[in-house]
Amino acid sequence: MVNSAVANVGRWSALAFGLFYGYTHNISLQKQAEQKKVESEYHRKELLIEQARLAYAKKQSGVVDTPASTVTFDVESPDFDLEKFVAQYEKENN
Repeated sequence: MVNSAVANVGRWSALAFGLFYGYTHNISLQKQAEQKKVESEYHRKELLIEQARLAYAKKQSGVVDTPASTVTFDVESPDFDLEKFVAQYEKENN
């Protein structure tokens, strides 16, 4: 049978190794989480910059993408605007 002193040394050694492994593994997981957080923030900023670049290019090209610029000719429609209709009519007849 195994001597009790050898068994105790083995148990304490396993406990110490487990604590060391858990500590180092926890540190590596924290570093990975921090790195992932930094990368996701960088990616979010890249997307915002890309959206701003596209909006600026759209603005500079003069493209109007608002549904309010269209004139509705249906008088019974809730989107009908008399002022826009008259302005469009005057523009077409001049």
